[in-house]
Amino acid sequence: MTALRIARWKNDARAAVSLYYDDGTDSAFDFAVPSLLRRRIPGTFYLCCGWFEGDKAPKLARWSLCREHPEIVLGNHTWGHCGVQDAADLARELHRNAEALRAVSGLPPRALVSFGIPGGVPWKVTPEEQAARLAAENLVLRRRYAPENTGGPAGSHKDVRMNTFEDAVAVLERAEASGGWEPLLFHGVGGDWIAYPASAHERLLAEIDRRRADGRLWPGATIAVHKYAAERDAASLAPRPAPDGALAAAELSFGTDPARYDEPLTVVADVPADRDGVVVETAGAPARRAPAVDGRALFDVAPAGRPLSIVVR
Repeated sequence: MTALRIARWKNDARAAVSLYYDDGTDSAFDFAVPSLLRRRIPGTFYLCCGWFEGDKAPKLARWSLCREHPEIVLGNHTWGHCGVQDAADLARELHRNAEALRAVSGLPPRALVSFGIPGGVPWKVTPEEQAARLAAENLVLRRRYAPENTGGPAGSHKDVRMNTFEDAVAVLERAEASGGWEPLLFHGVGGDWIAYPASAHERLLAEIDRRRADGRLWPGATIAVHKYAAERDAASLAPRPAPDGALAAAELSFGTDPARYDEPLTVVADVPADRDGVVVETAGAPARRAPAVDGRALFDVAPAGRPLSIVVR
């Protein structure tokens, strides 16, 4: 019988990578955004909406392009990037920024949003206070960024040492070697502060695109990768007797709330080498064809609040 499994990463990629852009710099909007859209690679832009008040309001409004372009995802970076002195301060900084971001992006209040602690400022709250406030605002603390994923207190810039194309590629290599998830952090791109060279950024996106095409990397928005990993770890795929003429059957159960964790999971079917594709029947959805390459067919299944039967023919 054909084996079915849940892919570790979207499209059964070997590893995942996310691109972080902090502070909403002009150079990130002017250079990184068009480059990401051109290659259809997602990036998460962590904004401090308090920086865009008054005559700078149009610079916040322009980020509403995320409504039309799923490659551009907004993250919460606190309202003013001034740090927090206590739990009440944290609540104000997160809530005010969350409201502004949802107004720009159109996301509903329950939608999960990625959060990045601002660097170089006081952060005087306990992990418990932070976790409680993030949960209250439907925020998810982002994965610690490359190049080291170690060292320095939360939100510090101690490990911002990625200055060249080679530095960034080393992170991609580490992700592939471990089969894990590695983020890359940028501020300015060719300008502004903590600037990463524009030419290196363009080369990096081309390299990520190439590795994606090879099936080696999934470049996912931060919140998308977080959701996928949480869903994957909570899901189960139990084999079932296959109907006559079918290659395989299984029941897929999700352990996460589909209203918040809505990233489709990739299911992999190992099929005979002489098959060029399979037909997938999922409960509640029309039958669809999934092409097979090198004995492997991939198809996505959207999360549901009930177990789903899957038949592969």
